[in-house]
Amino acid sequence: MPKRLILPVAVLLAATAVTAVADEVVVGGDTYVSGANAELAAESPRDAVLSGFSVELSGRVTGDANAVGFDVDVDAPVGGDLYAAGFSVRVEQSVGEDLSALGFTVAVDDDATVAGNARLAGGNVVLEGAVAGSLVAAAGAMKIDGTVAGDARLTAGRLSFGPDARIEGTLVYSAPEPVDIAASVIPADRVRFERLEIDTAFDGMGEAMEVPFPSFWPSFFGIFFGFVLTLAFLLVVAALAMALAPRLTEALRAEAADRPFRALLLGLVGLATLVGLVPVSGMTIIGLPLVPIVVLAIVLAWIGGYLLGAYALAWRVAVAFAGPSDTMAVRLLVLAAGLVVLALLNFIPFLGWLLNVLVVLLGIGVFTERALEPLVTTGHRAVPPPAAAGTAAAAPAAPKKPATRRRGTGSGTKPEAGGG
Repeated sequence: MPKRLILPVAVLLAATAVTAVADEVVVGGDTYVSGANAELAAESPRDAVLSGFSVELSGRVTGDANAVGFDVDVDAPVGGDLYAAGFSVRVEQSVGEDLSALGFTVAVDDDATVAGNARLAGGNVVLEGAVAGSLVAAAGAMKIDGTVAGDARLTAGRLSFGPDARIEGTLVYSAPEPVDIAASVIPADRVRFERLEIDTAFDGMGEAMEVPFPSFWPSFFGIFFGFVLTLAFLLVVAALAMALAPRLTEALRAEAADRPFRALLLGLVGLATLVGLVPVSGMTIIGLPLVPIVVLAIVLAWIGGYLLGAYALAWRVAVAFAGPSDTMAVRLLVLAAGLVVLALLNFIPFLGWLLNVLVVLLGIGVFTERALEPLVTTGHRAVPPPAAAGTAAAAPAAPKKPATRRRGTGSGTKPEAGGG
């Protein structure tokens, strides 16, 4: 995200009390709009910041415009710079200075003009408008069918030029193979091609380490080495949990083993809730900075749930067959065996993946149940029933008299105070 986009968002966070009750705020001439459907139809005298699921800019912005959302549509002139990011980004009007756009699909329509430089990146990029400055673009698939007055630097897996494409400066492009570029787009003497190489993670590893292994060794070594690192990381996390909170760890493990079906159901609810918080947080400018925190919470819940579920299942199997001793070393050994078995199950198509997901849900379900315990306890507090209409409130119970003891005295008895 560009710095110019982060700064207005950070400034808006200082106005939390205001934006919590309003979708559109004007502060110092800058306009801030947030919501599920964030639309700015009126003119903004200075800069504009928009954030939401669907973002539409239909009012002129005198200064800079910053738009972030799932679907971003800029259908009004922007006097300064335009920064746009989303799944789908479309620019339909003029930009007074530079344009920076990032998305899965990025489209600059033929009516759009960019007075400065343009920087475009996405899975699918289409430029049909005019760029008065330079163009830097990267995409999986890219089509240029507009004019670029300056230099162009393009990187694409698939690159094509339309009949209206014109590049007045130099062109440097990277692609898997050379592209046939018509002379009407740019003369050949101003074009330089750089082959786009797609490197694998372990290409050349055997030569670099000077180990005389066969050609299949790098990929096998990479997979095995990655598995060992992952296993070691998980065991370190589990060891810390067992050492810092041994009673809690064992209690959670027992809950997962005793009520697996309930834990699976609650795990599905808990994981769905966490995942659902991502788009909900992104609907407002105030919640937008929380998206990385929510994503981190999902990752931590997934790792913790996987460890707890694997530990519960592995320990139950170990107890059923061998009855292992209850020491930390044995627990970690049982957990390691369970993690290895689960990793091997991934080689079974679909079924192995499904079993691993169920293990994650088993652990997350226990965490969800623990998180809901305070709410459930509060909801089940005993509340005295209200007195029936027309009846008096129950009188307080009379204090009890001290108990007395009777001591036998021949044929009769004599009372004796019980306090002595």
